[in-house]
Amino acid sequence: MQEDFIHYLWKFKKLSGQELQTTQGKSIVIKSLGTHNFHSGPDFFNGRLEIDGQEWAGNVEMHVKASDWYLHGHDDDPAYDNVILHVVWAHDAEISRRDEINIPVLEVSNYVAPELIKSYQKLFAIKNNQFINCEKDYPSVDDFKKAQWFEKLFFERLEERSFHIKTILEQTHNDWEALFFQLLSRSFGTKVNNDAFDQLAQTMDTATIRKLSKDAFQLEATLLGQAGLLNEPKKDNYYKQLLNEYAYAKAKFQLQPAHTPMKFFRLRPANYPTIRISQLSMLYHRSPQLFGELLLAKTREEIHKLFDVKASKYWDTHHVFDKETTGRDKILTPAFIDLLIINCIVPIKFVHAQFIGKDKTEELLEIMYSLKAESNTIIDGYKKLGKITNALESQAVLQLKTNYCDVNKCLTCDIGVSLLRDN
Repeated sequence: MQEDFIHYLWKFKKLSGQELQTTQGKSIVIKSLGTHNFHSGPDFFNGRLEIDGQEWAGNVEMHVKASDWYLHGHDDDPAYDNVILHVVWAHDAEISRRDEINIPVLEVSNYVAPELIKSYQKLFAIKNNQFINCEKDYPSVDDFKKAQWFEKLFFERLEERSFHIKTILEQTHNDWEALFFQLLSRSFGTKVNNDAFDQLAQTMDTATIRKLSKDAFQLEATLLGQAGLLNEPKKDNYYKQLLNEYAYAKAKFQLQPAHTPMKFFRLRPANYPTIRISQLSMLYHRSPQLFGELLLAKTREEIHKLFDVKASKYWDTHHVFDKETTGRDKILTPAFIDLLIINCIVPIKFVHAQFIGKDKTEELLEIMYSLKAESNTIIDGYKKLGKITNALESQAVLQLKTNYCDVNKCLTCDIGVSLLRDN
């Protein structure tokens, strides 16, 4: 038995309609359940109860065993001074607050239908090689309920990401262009080089980037140099030109290069840092105030138009210096731009909307619904159980797997609750 099940019984009124009594035989009438607290402190705030004819207002605490009250140190915690009812599965001890007054106890195991307990046990039964607890029943959940839950999960995921973004915003003294350049650079680095690109972005301030962006070659040279990609002697004429340009910019702007090395091993050539840095340079050459333009872009198509750039001409026939390849434009592909939208653009739009006090829920939903679902082991696992057709759904199931399924939070999950609610 888990404490979450007791929360479920209380929150979804599974005890309603019954003549409840304390373990001392006093009647309990629930006037108001209170507000579910997901942080530290009592489980439900501001409940209203009538106990033995007397009305009480205060908090409600829940445990599997009554003795857990002492195990968790609540008897010496002022946060629990206003608890008016202790709801437990098993009453194995009398408990009291700091003032040594006993708290009324409701032993809920006496009031739960056997069918509901059976459904609960089925949900949490250990199954060999299972992907998630409810995988057999998951397909039976109403699509509309899933859609509503997925939207909640998506915004929950954005909220979690926003903490990191707000930290960087504070470090940049609310310089949104600097914040965006750092986050976008990190995304350009992909999983292998994200930290190296992040550090690269931090070596240059917004004013320097804006000045350098007037000349695409100068910006490319500076970024490549700051990334440590112009440190070895090469025969290549373009490399020598870049090196000279970087030496000038480094001295002029008093730049200190990044110290995290860029990696090439096991990367597809399209993701080589040389190519991505050149594309980033061309992007900022065309749009020095990219973040401002991005705020005006409200659809996938408008964002793609902003990011319709390619690496400089030299890279048409190169992936690295000194090695010529078959000629081909090194564009930002639609698939790569979609990943930028998911991992960088939508999160920063979300935080900016909060910052200025505007509701952009519909805009963000429209963008995410217009993007194809990503693909990885977790997302593919859910695809076997039901349709995952767009990026909102794929982001939602990533949040679902990590924060609910893997940690058995089934009774705080709308899907898990829906599987029990009809019992």
